[in-house]
Amino acid sequence: MKFYSILILLLLNTELTFSQFDYGLKIGLNFDSAGKIKLASDQLEKQGALNSKTGHHFGIYTEVDFLIFYIRPELQFTKVISQFEDNLIDTARIELPVSLGVTLMGPLSFFLGPIAYYNFSHKSNELKLEEIQKKTSLGLNIGTRVRLGALGVDLRYERAFSAIETKILSEAEIPVVGQLNTQPNQFTLGVSFKLN
Repeated sequence: MKFYSILILLLLNTELTFSQFDYGLKIGLNFDSAGKIKLASDQLEKQGALNSKTGHHFGIYTEVDFLIFYIRPELQFTKVISQFEDNLIDTARIELPVSLGVTLMGPLSFFLGPIAYYNFSHKSNELKLEEIQKKTSLGLNIGTRVRLGALGVDLRYERAFSAIETKILSEAEIPVVGQLNTQPNQFTLGVSFKLN
């Protein structure tokens, strides 16, 4: 009889610890450090860091809460524009961050976890770029989140473990030898809205 009483108590405790399952939409701004570029023609060689501009992201999320802990996978489309001299470089990718979080006090929580990137395009107004060869990479995201009812606001830092390298074939129709080396290294500010 004791065994069954303990088993029932454990099952009830498990039900209580699984508090809820949420899902919703999210949007935000990206502040990416962009990467590096190197160009070489017969006349000159130039290289340097890409100047980043603010990008954006939007997507969906789900979240499972266990007492003070939660797991939150997200799927989002991200677009970042960077610049080197007169070259504007438009990068588009899909990101899949998975946050493992802990609620610190009240609406404030802290999280970290892995993030997967699928880079599907680099476009430029002046540069002709070879198609991205290695499109996937992994990284880490860490941040803090505040929840105010159905609304959530998070600030996070993301960094990929490896760079995405793309060959540059020409600049303004002039053949060059070059390489574009991008690696997500960004702060993001996101707003999420719970739908259920």
